Amino acid sequence: MSPPQEPAVSHVLPASTTPMTLEKLVQNIHRVLGPDGGLDSEHIDANEIMQLMEQYSSNATDWSKYTIFDHSRAYTRNLIDDGNGKFNLMILAWSKGQQSPIHDHAGSHCIMKVLDGELQETQYEWPSADVGESVMASDITEAVQSSSSCPIKGKPLTTRQCTRLRPNEVTYIHDKIGLHRISNPSKEGGAVSLHLYTPPYQVCKTFEEHTGRARTGGRCTFYSVGGTRCADQ
Repeated sequence: MSPPQEPAVSHVLPASTTPMTLEKLVQNIHRVLGPDGGLDSEHIDANEIMQLMEQYSSNATDWSKYTIFDHSRAYTRNLIDDGNGKFNLMILAWSKGQQSPIHDHAGSHCIMKVLDGELQETQYEWPSADVGESVMASDITEAVQSSSSCPIKGKPLTTRQCTRLRPNEVTYIHDKIGLHRISNPSKEGGAVSLHLYTPPYQVCKTFEEHTGRARTGGRCTFYSVGGTRCADQ
């Protein structure tokens, strides 16, 4: 899947006479990725998937059944469609004032659309030097804790850009671009976003902002599948 030529925030296209539903969006993503694509095929253009995401105008009637909050976590990952192993389409439900750790995407392409509220994406350059890995990270959706007070050699990560994303705006990230963190800046309410990952992944690396040190893996679990909370959550 080829990255966009200029990865940047995109805005929703003019509305068509027949609004696209979330169900139709899923069907169209399956159609574009096709029976032999989706994993990382060069003939798949990320811009085409971004355009599909743009054409869907957020409608809570479509996505509310998949949106399950847990305010003991920074956010929850709620699977809508597993893409027959080619992609994962999911809803992320963000608790107020919370954020993800800084993380990579394990070689996956990530396309994100804000459905409700506002989110902030901060992109970072990859660490300039290998400062080693710390202990195994826990579930990636757990609230971010402050770094250890123990002195650790390393160099702070360099910020590439910081973008405020509003409803129906779409953005793209890949490891070739860098790392990123998503945060909900609101102290008053949650936020909801739609994410497409292709290929799917179960573990990614998370990074300490002040040292650039990587944790050996953040587990990417699902809080719910198809609107039903997972038994182990």
